[in-house]
Amino acid sequence: MKKGRIYTIIFMLVISAVFTLLLAGANSYYLPKIRENEQLAEKTAILYVFDIDQSGSASEVLARFDENVKETTVSGVDLYAYTSSDGAPIAYAVPFSGAGLWGTINGYMGVSADLDKITGLVFTSHSETPGLGGRIDELSYREQFKNLKITAGTKLAYGEDGGGQIDAITGATSTSNAVLRILNQLLDDTISQMEEANND
Repeated sequence: MKKGRIYTIIFMLVISAVFTLLLAGANSYYLPKIRENEQLAEKTAILYVFDIDQSGSASEVLARFDENVKETTVSGVDLYAYTSSDGAPIAYAVPFSGAGLWGTINGYMGVSADLDKITGLVFTSHSETPGLGGRIDELSYREQFKNLKITAGTKLAYGEDGGGQIDAITGATSTSNAVLRILNQLLDDTISQMEEANND
């Protein structure tokens, strides 16, 4: 009886070790491809906030990104700039991160070079509830922010308080409010800092 138990335990340990090694090997093998896909997703998101075509193969998207977008720093803020052929900035993709209902919400807000308009909004990662707060990924929600005018002291708000330009997600009040809190913080801190640098 005891021998049977020992063999069972040894068998389970060997099987566990074999599958652990197989998973570790598969992870190592696919890690470069995973990183490549993550970079592609990030660059596609940045193209979206600049309203630049994101269609085509991975190589076409990456070439379009390299052709139009440059990493830069504006008044101490690391961001991406959409530039014209002569290198003049057309718009900026400003990264943001903040607390949502269930975890951190990360993304980019696109703003025009003169910082008076939102060119686009995208979320690159979040843990919000699928079908509720997770609907922040839906085009109909994100597109509401496109071409919104922003000025010094701007506060984004839903419904009548915001001039009826943007609506919260029905049934996801906490996530909707978290998004506004994150974006208003971005406007108060980072965009204001960039505006001050532009005015100097």
